[in-house]
Amino acid sequence: MFFVVFSMGAQIDPFLGIVPLAECDFSDTCMYVVIPDTSNNLWVYGESQKTSLSHVGKVLITDSVQSYPNGTNASLEIHWPAWNQYPLSLIMGFHHSMHSDSLHDGGIIEVSRDYGATWTNVIEDQTNMLFLSNELYTSNDTLYTGEKGFSGSFSDRYTEIEWIWLFPIKDFPTDTMYYRFRFISDTIDQTKEGWMISDLTFSFADLGSGIEEVALFDFSITPNPSNGWIAINSSSEVERAILRDLNGSIVQTELLGNKKVLNYSGLSKGNYFLQLQSSDQRLSQVKHIIID
Repeated sequence: MFFVVFSMGAQIDPFLGIVPLAECDFSDTCMYVVIPDTSNNLWVYGESQKTSLSHVGKVLITDSVQSYPNGTNASLEIHWPAWNQYPLSLIMGFHHSMHSDSLHDGGIIEVSRDYGATWTNVIEDQTNMLFLSNELYTSNDTLYTGEKGFSGSFSDRYTEIEWIWLFPIKDFPTDTMYYRFRFISDTIDQTKEGWMISDLTFSFADLGSGIEEVALFDFSITPNPSNGWIAINSSSEVERAILRDLNGSIVQTELLGNKKVLNYSGLSKGNYFLQLQSSDQRLSQVKHIIID
């Protein structure tokens, strides 16, 4: 096992840099956004004609003209194929503005890793995925339901939320992360304008050596992806190779002796984690490998 030294809920660290993956500016419909077809769903694509929620160009907004009514519970979902993009770090960023009754009405961001069967407020997400954020609401930002969320009035705030998968992985979606933006209001109509999202981006942090690992040595592998034959290079004297699947279960353990090449060509194609053990029983960093 390796140890990652972080504090839960810390700000996002760019490490070796942020690598963009995809973006939606809503000039057209976004392939990742799903607006449930319900009679009381306020979310629409459109050009805002509101005073406080002003923006040039199309946005996602809780009605482009009318103020939000009382008793609102309107949501949109974002279905992001996380594993097909980058497995160990995922950042979702968005510019947004809000005009609501402070600490009463507002917006909640939720996450699901079972395709929408269950949802959890992102700041209450307790899994083996490390959660980091910038410009998110806090545990003190309570709405009328007692849920934590954005409220009040602000313009063009840029919020980022990031998950970093911790090893061994025990809580991993088969292919897609689900996010839900949910806007709620109480029974008093304050004639305010709601919530507006003006763009959406997906990226990952190049973790590199930015993850602080305890008492671990480094090594390199080539090629990656590979057909199963992998050459290893390390300044430490390596005794054993340990290959795990995405659940952290050991797939194969091999005593190396003088070997510098591993043969995993008989395994199923997919994603694995490789860790080495030295002759003095130290463990290496963990490498993500892909077998084509």
